[in-house]
Amino acid sequence: MTQGSLAICLLSGRGKIGRDGREWGATFADMQVKFERTGQRRYAVAVLRSEHGDLRMGPAPGYSDLIPHDLVHMVVEEEFGLRDAIFGQLAAGGNAGTFVPTEELRTKAWARHVERRNRSTGTEMGRSETLAAQVYPRWLRHSGHLPDSNYVRQDLPPTDLSDTDLARVFERLDALSGQWRAVDVGGSMTVQWPWPERA
Repeated sequence: MTQGSLAICLLSGRGKIGRDGREWGATFADMQVKFERTGQRRYAVAVLRSEHGDLRMGPAPGYSDLIPHDLVHMVVEEEFGLRDAIFGQLAAGGNAGTFVPTEELRTKAWARHVERRNRSTGTEMGRSETLAAQVYPRWLRHSGHLPDSNYVRQDLPPTDLSDTDLARVFERLDALSGQWRAVDVGGSMTVQWPWPERA
């Protein structure tokens, strides 16, 4: 998969549905990230990994009817090639400090192993936070929405991103937002991380 081509699929009762409407079977050599609408203003994130065991964060921070905060991070990390930010750390066996295992016990040994992974990965997390803070309020205004109460400043934060970069990210956020808004409470959408897991 190349940069700019996050695979998006909605879960149906039968399988995964791609952008083209055809059902497909994703290989789990790549990490899948499931965004679940768990309540009226709540969501959770499940990370399906083949190398390191599945994780979950719920409730996840930054709920929006338009797009989950963590999905904004996933988009900026993929669009700007940040392979070692939040989702890169998850793909390398870390937990980004917030995810918990779903299949194995959360033992001291597990915590030590994950902490070692967290210390040796995630070098681009700060850049991911910066990009999300630059992109999200601009996308809201671009889409005709006002930044919510989480954005106290009325002025947009400074950015070094070009208009071309912003337009590319806005297009991706528009598509994902449309899919997220179609997810009912109890439903989910799954997005594939574009790079393979790291052992």
